[in-house]
Amino acid sequence: MSEPAALALRDLDVVYRVRGIDRPVLRGVSLEIGRGESYGLVGESGCGKSTAALAIVRYLARNGRVSGGSISVDGRDVLGLRGGELRRFRAEAVSMVYQNPGAALNPSLRIGTQVAEAFTVLGASSSEARNRAREALATVQISDPDSVLSRYPHQLSGGMQQRVVIAMALAKDPSLLILDEPTTGLDATVEAEVLDLVSTLQSELDTSVLFISHNLGVISKMCSRVGVLYAGRLVEEGPVDTVLRDPRHPYTVGLLRCIPRGGVRKDHGRLDTIPGFLPPLGADLPGCVFADRCALADARCRTEEPPLITIEGGHESRCWYHEQAPSLPREEALDLELPPVDRAAAPLVRIEELSKVFKQRGHEVHALTEVSAAIWPGETLGLVGESGSGKTTLARTLLGIVPPTAGIALLEGSPLPT
Repeated sequence: MSEPAALALRDLDVVYRVRGIDRPVLRGVSLEIGRGESYGLVGESGCGKSTAALAIVRYLARNGRVSGGSISVDGRDVLGLRGGELRRFRAEAVSMVYQNPGAALNPSLRIGTQVAEAFTVLGASSSEARNRAREALATVQISDPDSVLSRYPHQLSGGMQQRVVIAMALAKDPSLLILDEPTTGLDATVEAEVLDLVSTLQSELDTSVLFISHNLGVISKMCSRVGVLYAGRLVEEGPVDTVLRDPRHPYTVGLLRCIPRGGVRKDHGRLDTIPGFLPPLGADLPGCVFADRCALADARCRTEEPPLITIEGGHESRCWYHEQAPSLPREEALDLELPPVDRAAAPLVRIEELSKVFKQRGHEVHALTEVSAAIWPGETLGLVGESGSGKTTLARTLLGIVPPTAGIALLEGSPLPT
């Protein structure tokens, strides 16, 4: 007898009750994640990805409920769990990492207290929980665990906060780990480090992963299979390489065409867009959920919903015209004409040798060091760099939120007010 899947959703329906009316959010979603497998769930914001995750851990908002279908984790009926059984399920079988680690951590408690709690709920003593918390932070590659354990969340960078949340999630060695946009707020280098960390820990612990993201590049790196969700409906599913190389649903094609490719676009070419907007919450969709935004849609698409059509090798698409999807007509973003920049005129903003030094516990932290720049009317200046490079400090200095230690900032030739 084969062992049960780590996660199985069968015809899952979720509704939110708004103004006395049940409004569908998930519509008959079925998917399965095997032992040790990493499955990606992608789609625009508002497609129902986070709702699916919250339904799995039974954390739906008060006005949300599962109206149909089933959820099982390791063969256990999640919807049938009550009271102590549900608490043990959350404590032992499944973990979730949220997209905003700063909001997931309690700002009034030190990191050590929060990480240790992940072990005390499993029965560890206070001293054992503290030792295991230190080991957990070392596992997620935090080089100075003792220092981090004594800090509050606001004293950590975004990448460090995310590592702490991952350490807490993996503390119980869950059979299913749900990652809900875990790198959205991180810069590129920290994102790469966190993704490598998750991949390493998954292989070491043989944990099954549901990876929720709108970033198809991240899904390509982290997952073996992917499901594409639109308006609460799974519209395409299959091996990651197959779906991303040969998408067979117009929505998937549109998502892939929105990705910038090849670094700097020397020809200033425009990215494709997906015209229109998601249907409103609870909209009546008798046909294909994507029909109103699809260039291939005809009368049949608007009145008759297609089933998931098998293409090959586990690749499925919910489209009557999946063979035509790769040749979907392109929809480019508007080519807006930028106003000319007159560099012979005086700059609108000028920054001259701007410096900012913060003092923390007797130490000086140089956030800005002699930064000089200028912005002319009608110009857009891009400022990039890793977390901690000083980008936000520069913005706050220009706004007068923090005073500069040295240097000046001029607006139309006059010093910016404090």
